[in-house]
Amino acid sequence: MTRLLHLSDPHFGAADEATARAFLDCAAELAPDLTVLSGDLTMRARRVELTAAQSFFDQLPQPRFIIPGNHDIPAFNQIFDRFFRPFRRYRQTFGDDLEPTLRTADVEIVGLNSSRGIGPQLDWSKGLLSQQQLEQAAQRFASTSPGLRILTLHHPLLAPPDHRRDVVKPLPGLLSLLAESRVDLVLCGHFHQSLIGTASKDTAWSTIISQAPTVCSTRLQGEPPGFHMIHHDGDRLQVVLHRFDQTRFVEVGSVEFHRSEAGWQRVQ
Repeated sequence: MTRLLHLSDPHFGAADEATARAFLDCAAELAPDLTVLSGDLTMRARRVELTAAQSFFDQLPQPRFIIPGNHDIPAFNQIFDRFFRPFRRYRQTFGDDLEPTLRTADVEIVGLNSSRGIGPQLDWSKGLLSQQQLEQAAQRFASTSPGLRILTLHHPLLAPPDHRRDVVKPLPGLLSLLAESRVDLVLCGHFHQSLIGTASKDTAWSTIISQAPTVCSTRLQGEPPGFHMIHHDGDRLQVVLHRFDQTRFVEVGSVEFHRSEAGWQRVQ
C-alpha cells in the first residue's frame, strides 16, 4: 500500500501557528510515503512569510513535493517583480523548478504551474494553463512506469455548488490530458474547501480529484482547516479527510474508489 499526504494553502502571513504545529505533529505520526503541498504557502511572497513557509516545509515528512500558488507571487508590494519576475522569491526559497516531476517505485507525480503574475482576465488569481504546458505534461507521463499517475496543480477542477469562483482553464484541454495519459489522481487546492470526486471529458477515463482545504490558514471558507490522507492499493484508492478540532487533527470521513478499464469510480 502507498500512503500519500496531500495538504494545501497554509498561507504563512495569515497562518495560525498552533494549527500549523498540530498538523506537523499529526503528519509525523502518519508517516506517509510521500507528502504533496499544492501551493499558496504565503500571502504575498514577503521574505518573512517565505522564511516561515520554508521552515514548515522542511519539517514535513520526506519525500516532499511542492508547487507554487497564486499567493506565492508578490501583489503590489513588489510591483516590478509581479509583472516581470513573479516567482523570483519563490525560486530563491524553494528552487528554480516550478513544475517538478518526482518518481518513486510506486508513484509518478507531475507538477503544473497554474498561477500567473498577470493574465488576460481582471482577476489575476484565476488559474490558467497553456497548451504548451499540457503538451509537456503529456510527454512526461508518456515515459512513466505503470505506478500511480498523479498530476498536481494549485487551481481546482471541481467547483462546489455554492462557489462563485472559476475552476482552472482551459478545463477541456486539461481533461483531455487526464484521459489520454490515464492520470489516476489530481491533487489541488485554492478554494480552501475539501472536495473529493472524479472528473472526465467523456466515458473513456475518469480521474480522482483531491481538492484539499487550507491546512492552517485563518482565511477559512465555511469549514475548519484540514488535509487529505490518500491510501492506494492496486485497484482501490481511499481519500480520508482530517479536520482540525480545537487542539488536534482528527479523521472525519473518507471516500473510496475502484479502478476499472474506464478509470476510477466511487464506491457507494
